Amino acid sequence: ESYSTNALAVKYGAKLSKKYNAKFIYISSAGVFDGEKKYYSDDEEPSPINTYGLTKQLGALYAKFYAKDALILRPGWMIGGGPKKDKKFVKIIIDQILAGKKEIFVVNDKFGTPTYTHDLAKQSEILIKNNKNGNYNTVCSGFSSRLEVAKEIISILGYENEIKITQVESDYFKEIFFAQRPKNENLINKKLISENLNVMRTWQNALKEYLENDYAFAFKEKTETIKKL
Repeated sequence: ESYSTNALAVKYGAKLSKKYNAKFIYISSAGVFDGEKKYYSDDEEPSPINTYGLTKQLGALYAKFYAKDALILRPGWMIGGGPKKDKKFVKIIIDQILAGKKEIFVVNDKFGTPTYTHDLAKQSEILIKNNKNGNYNTVCSGFSSRLEVAKEIISILGYENEIKITQVESDYFKEIFFAQRPKNENLINKKLISENLNVMRTWQNALKEYLENDYAFAFKEKTETIKKL
């Protein structure tokens, strides 16, 4: 299923783009790296350690091989989509907060760079308008970890004095998240910065905007007002 979605479908799309003389844009992932380095730039050689990373890299190779003009973007930990579409880390933390949890368990051994969907869309538009192709890392600035992101969410929403974060290692969630994952998925936008095209904000600012726009109901002051009503 991963191969069909992340690679084979890309091959067909890339072939069609060549047929119709269109630019082909492929969204890759920081997950194509093994996570052994502190960070990865655009020109690093991918070395996937799981099925997801392998099929995402195959998709990138298919895009380059079959498309006449391929732009490959590498975001990091995606944030965005709002309550109805968000199935990732931010919503997992917020769901626990709204469920009244007073203690939240968060891994302390996974590192990466968040990427806000709105910023990624803006960055993509700039690259398309400048007719760029090849690999581009497209992450918000600033290295992070799951633990730091969780702390920031709780702080922004106003629960820092009410919720305890307990640090655990990844094995704590091995029955739920059983696939091997890279320890470090931090990326740097080396090409964007060198070409003076980088518009990606800090992950803290992007996260704050996301929560204010899509999770306004989750702020402590808002939930307290609702309870009173």
